[in-house]
Amino acid sequence: MGIYIKIHTSILLAFMLITGYAKAQVVDTVNLYDMSLDQLMNIQISSATKTSEAVTDIPSSIVIITRQTIQEQGWQTLEEILCNVPGMYLINDYLWFGTDNFGARGFFSTQSFNTMVIMVNGVTQKEDWYNSFPLSKVNVPVEAIDRIEVIRGPMSIIYGNSAFMGAINIVTNKNLTNNDVKVALGSNGNYRTFVRMVGNVSNKISYTINAGIYGSDGINRAYSDMTDHIDSTWNLPQNARSKGQLTDNRKYIDFSLQSKSFHFSMSQSNTRKGVIDFYPGFDDGHLAEIQASNVQVGYNKVFANDVNVKFDIGYYSFRNRLGYKHNSDTTSYGFNDIYSDAADAELSLNYKPTKKFDISIATYYQTVFRDKLVVDAPNLKNDYINLDAGLSRNERKETWALYSQTSYSISPKFTILGGLRIEQTPSYSIYYATKFDTLGNVNYISRKGTYKYGDPFLIPRLAFLYHINDNHHIKLMYSQAVKQASMGENMDIVRHPENKQLKPAKMETFEANYIGLIRNSTIINLSVFYNNVNNLISRTNQLVDGKMNLYNTNSGKLRTIGTELTTDFKLSQKINISFSAVYQYSKNLQKGYEHIKLEYAPNLLAYTTISLKFYKNATIGLSGYYIGPMETYWKPDKRDSNNPSDTRTPIELIRDGKRIGNRAPGYILTNLNIRFNDLFKKSLYCSIHIHNLLNSDVKFPTTRSNDEFEKGTFGYGRYITIGIGYIFNNED
Repeated sequence: MGIYIKIHTSILLAFMLITGYAKAQVVDTVNLYDMSLDQLMNIQISSATKTSEAVTDIPSSIVIITRQTIQEQGWQTLEEILCNVPGMYLINDYLWFGTDNFGARGFFSTQSFNTMVIMVNGVTQKEDWYNSFPLSKVNVPVEAIDRIEVIRGPMSIIYGNSAFMGAINIVTNKNLTNNDVKVALGSNGNYRTFVRMVGNVSNKISYTINAGIYGSDGINRAYSDMTDHIDSTWNLPQNARSKGQLTDNRKYIDFSLQSKSFHFSMSQSNTRKGVIDFYPGFDDGHLAEIQASNVQVGYNKVFANDVNVKFDIGYYSFRNRLGYKHNSDTTSYGFNDIYSDAADAELSLNYKPTKKFDISIATYYQTVFRDKLVVDAPNLKNDYINLDAGLSRNERKETWALYSQTSYSISPKFTILGGLRIEQTPSYSIYYATKFDTLGNVNYISRKGTYKYGDPFLIPRLAFLYHINDNHHIKLMYSQAVKQASMGENMDIVRHPENKQLKPAKMETFEANYIGLIRNSTIINLSVFYNNVNNLISRTNQLVDGKMNLYNTNSGKLRTIGTELTTDFKLSQKINISFSAVYQYSKNLQKGYEHIKLEYAPNLLAYTTISLKFYKNATIGLSGYYIGPMETYWKPDKRDSNNPSDTRTPIELIRDGKRIGNRAPGYILTNLNIRFNDLFKKSLYCSIHIHNLLNSDVKFPTTRSNDEFEKGTFGYGRYITIGIGYIFNNED
C-alpha cells in the first residue's frame, strides 16, 4: 500500500505541475480578513448535532480552526494544530501506536487518544482494539484541511461510547475551488510533499483528492535527560541519545465524491514511527507500522423542505505492527500485532414541522468482525513463546444505539433542547491462548471469558439557549457520557480472571457558555464547566525482572471545575489576534487520595495567535501557548510479603506511596511563520516556519505506560521548515 500511495502521489504531482501554470487564482475557504466577526460567529457546522446549525444555536462549546489560520500560522502537523486548541494539552511518552496523546479540561487518559471522537469529513477514525483515535492513524496533511471543528464536553448522545470529552471533525472536502501543490524541506530531517485536486463532473458531481507525504527525524534528546537509571542490559552507547529512535514518516490519501444526494469518501493512511517500549532498542529502535483504511458511502435527501433523511454505511480496517529491537543477546519481544475490522451504519431523520420545532431521530449499528492481538515474545519470561488473543472466533462484537434530540423555540430568544441516547454493547466472549516450550515440549494454555456489562445505557442531554439579541448568547447545558472498556482493556477477563471486571466509566457535565460580539471588533467566548467522572479506566504497564505486568483498573473518580475565556480581536483588515486562558482545578475523589494532587492535570493554560498582513499579500503569524506544571501518577506502596508484621491497610499503603516520576515544569512554546503569497507570479507562495522559536524545553510527565523515564519525556526543540507551493483554480 505504501507503493500505491507513492505512485498515485507522483502522478498527481506531475499532473498538477503540468496543468497548474495555465490557470491560477487564490481563494480562501474562510477568509477572515473579508468576513465580519458577526459572520464568523454564525458559521454553519454539523459536527455537534449532525444537522447544519450556526455556532450560536449549538448546545456546546465550540472552537473552529480555518484553513486560513492554519496557513498563516504554518502549523506542520495535526498534533501541532491541536496543541493550540484552548483547553487541550499534549503528553508524549513515545509508546503505544507512536501517537501523541492529549488531555482536555483537566482529564488525561494514559492510553492512546481515546476520550474524544475524531472524524474526517464526518467519518470516524476509531480503531477497535482500544476504542481509540491515534493521530498516527488519522494522518491528515495540514494542507488538506479546510477547517477543524472542535466540540468540547461530553458528546456521547450523538457519537456514543468514545465521545467522553468531545468530538473533533476534520473537514477536507469543502473547498471545491482551489488545487494545490506544495513541497517543503527543513532541519531535523523534515520534508513534505502535498497535492490537492478538486473539480466537477458534468456540474453534478464534485470531487476532492488529497495526498501527502511527511517525514521527520523525530525527537533528539539524551537518555540521561530522561532517567538516572539506564540499565546495563539496554546496551546503550555512552551518552546515548534518542536520535533515530523516534523517526516519523507518514503517507496519506483521501478521495471524496459528492452529488446533490449521494456522497462517497475513502482514505488510506500509513505511518512508520519509532517508539520506545519500556526501554530503547538497538540500531534504529522499535518501529510501529500503522495502516488504516476507511470507506463510507451515504445518501442525504431533503423532502418537502422540512424532512431530511440521511443514511451512511462504512467499513474500517486498522493494523498496528510493532517490531522490536531489544538490546540483549536474545530478543525479549519479536513483534506485537493488532488488527481490527469493523463496519457500521446509521440512519437519521430530521423533521421541522414548524419554525419553532425541530426533532432528530437516528439509529446506529456497528459490528466488529475481527479484533485481535498476536504477540511474539520468546524470552519475555521462562519458556514463553507467543500469545494469540482477542474476539472469539466465529463471533462478532456488536453495538447498537437509538437516539433522539428535540429543540423547541419558546420565543425568538429562548430555546430548550433535550435528547436521549440508548446504547448497548451486548456481552461477548474473549479468547486467550499462550504457547510455552517446556523442555522441548510445546504446551498451550488457553482461556475463554465473557464480558458481563452488556446492559443498555441511557445517556441524557439538556440545554437552554437564550439569545439576548443578535450579538449576545447564553447557553446552559447538562450532559452525560459513558465509556465502556475496550477489547484490549477487557483482556484482563482472561489474563487475570481473579480480578474484577471493568465497569464502564461515567461522566456528567454542567456548563454555562456565553458568546458575544462587542463593538463589531471583538468576540468573547466564556465557559464555566463542572465535570464529575466515576469508574475511570486506567492502564498500567510495568517491566519487572524481565516480566511484563499489564493490568487495567477502575481507578476511582475525579472532579474538575474550570473556566475558559477566549477573545478574538479584529483590529483592522490586516490584524487578527486571539487570546485564550483556561483555569481548571481537578481533584481525585478516590478514598485515600483526597489530599494528593491529581496527576496530569495542569491548573493554568494559555494560548494566543497573532496574524498580521503586510506588504501586499504577505503575512506574519505568531502562535504560542503556556501549559502549567503537571504531577505524575501517585503509586501506592506494596505490602512486604516477607514481613508478617506488615499489616498496613489500603489507605496506609496509599499514604506510604510515591510519585512514579518527577514533576514536569510548566513551559511556553512559540511558533513563527512568514508566508508570501503571489510570490514572483500570481498564486505562487512560500512559507518559512520556525517551530519552538525560543527552543524551550518541553518536558512531559512520566506516565504509567512508560515509567522507565522518571525524569519525563520531551517534545520537539527548534526546527525550521521552508515550503513552496502553487495554488490554481480549475475555472480560469
